[in-house]
Amino acid sequence: MGAAVRILVVREVTGAERVLPMEDEVVTIGRGAECTIRIDSPYVSRNHARIEVNEDGPLFVDLGSHNGSLYNGVRVEEPVRLTPGDMVTIGRTVIRYGELRSADDATRTLMFETPTPAAPDLLRVNSETHEVWIGEEPFRQRLSSQEFQLLSLLYEQQPRVCTRRELGDAIWGAHSWDMNMLHRLVHRLKEKMEPDSENPRYIVTVSGVGYRITP
Repeated sequence: MGAAVRILVVREVTGAERVLPMEDEVVTIGRGAECTIRIDSPYVSRNHARIEVNEDGPLFVDLGSHNGSLYNGVRVEEPVRLTPGDMVTIGRTVIRYGELRSADDATRTLMFETPTPAAPDLLRVNSETHEVWIGEEPFRQRLSSQEFQLLSLLYEQQPRVCTRRELGDAIWGAHSWDMNMLHRLVHRLKEKMEPDSENPRYIVTVSGVGYRITP
C-alpha cells in the first residue's frame, strides 16, 4: 500500500465544500490573490496563515493575522501539528485535514459527497461573488453596495454582535459617518430582507450595542 494522500476539505461560507489534495510543501491561506486557498473576507488577512508539510506531517502556522485562526475551536497561539480530522477555522471558512489511502479515494470523496439541502429560510452570503441565498433560492431583491457590505459584515461575524462603531468604520471609514446614516442603512436592508419587519428573522438589533445576524 502506498503512502497516504493528504487532503484539505474546504467548507465555504455558502456551505459548499471542495477537496484539495496537498501536493505542495506549503499551502498558503488568505485574502491575497496569490494564496493557494483564497478567502475573500474583510476579516481575513492578505497572508493569513500557511500549512507547512515536512517528514513529521503538516504544521499549521498563523502568520500574525489580525483576527486570528481557530484550531478545533481554540485560538491558535503557536504552530500546531495537524492530524486527520482536525479543523481550522479562518473567518467563516472551515478547513478540515484528512488522509486517504490513494488519489482515487480523493476523487471518489469529491464525486460522491452530497451536500445537505439547506433549510427553506436559511440565509447564506458569498462575499466573493456578491450572491445571497434564502434556502436553495437566490435572493431576488437587488441590494446596493453598502447594503450588501453591511449584510456581509454581519454574516461573517455571526453570531457575534457587531458594534455600531465597528460597522460604521468598516462601511464609511473612521469619523466619516454618524448614527443616523447607519440607522437608515440598517432600515433599508431590513425592508428588503425581512418577511415581517416587526419580527425580524435575520437582522437583530441589540439595544445600545449594535446588530447581529441569525442565519
